[in-house]
Amino acid sequence: MNTERYIRQLTLPEFTATDQKRFQETHIAVIGAGGLGCAALPYLAAAGIGQITIFDHDAISTSNLHRQTLYKDAETGQNKAEQAATYIRDLNPDIKVTAINKKLCHPETLALNNDIDLILDGSDNFETKTLLNDISIKTKTPLISASVNQWAGQIGIFAGYTQNKPCYHCLFPELPTDARNCNEAGILGTSAGITGLYQAHLALCFLANLQGFEPGRILSFDFKSLRMQNLTLNKDQSCPHCKNGQEEWKQKEKKMTELISMAELSQKDHIIVDVRTDAEIANDPIPAPPEKIIHMEVSTLPAHHEELPKGKLLAFVCAGNVRSVQAAEYLEALGYENVCVLDKFSV
Repeated sequence: MNTERYIRQLTLPEFTATDQKRFQETHIAVIGAGGLGCAALPYLAAAGIGQITIFDHDAISTSNLHRQTLYKDAETGQNKAEQAATYIRDLNPDIKVTAINKKLCHPETLALNNDIDLILDGSDNFETKTLLNDISIKTKTPLISASVNQWAGQIGIFAGYTQNKPCYHCLFPELPTDARNCNEAGILGTSAGITGLYQAHLALCFLANLQGFEPGRILSFDFKSLRMQNLTLNKDQSCPHCKNGQEEWKQKEKKMTELISMAELSQKDHIIVDVRTDAEIANDPIPAPPEKIIHMEVSTLPAHHEELPKGKLLAFVCAGNVRSVQAAEYLEALGYENVCVLDKFSV
């Protein structure tokens, strides 16, 4: 894994090397490489999602280029899935990308089995959305479904196979019969782009187990009046599509890195790894023998972590136990076992 590529998101206090490793191990199926998929796919690939499968049997057309910005005019007539796959492979060669140039129907549901960790629905018709909802329930795979029309966009996270989380049809018990697609109703390209970006954002935050991104989260946008609604949808216990779901929803728990005091650390064979800046260290040095301290600023860790000794307990420290936790979790994700965080407030 080229960690330098992801260093800016790894710098976030809420995002850890464990989350990055989860991205790398995740397989997302993206259904539709149109306006929504074109916006979501580059950010999923750039964030380091390890495997992406793109389903789209449609061809690139000139009238769609105003919102399907992955494609060039010269690519008109070529398959969307294949061209989108080429684009994101070039964007991030570290990931695996597969293009499926077929219409998603019942036989292809076999491809969406236990190998898929998350389904992103960027389709433009309710028939496909119903099929994806059924696949989600049958294969116990979370579904993030998005739609856009004229000035409106909507995204939801669904897990109808669980006892207390909704499926797509808990939101839409009866599908509209008079809905018009973008060809008929019209659409501004940015409406599709913003909705697709939010869909990718929800996917990444969901995979990172951030609070507020659980199944049942529904976002609705009115891009003409610049209004957004953020709602929580409860499961419809009478929903015929998901009423038999028996599994409880459980998010993956993050492993907590051990936090120890200076007194505890002094009893162990250790090296303190100070990940602060030079200026911070000059203003507030750690009171320890020089041979017991290594200075390695957190941003340089991906390039220099192999210089750290593996035979001693590595105790990471920073000003407020944030960067040190990031550094320790990064080392743990790489396979280092003798790692902890020195509580700066105990020094």
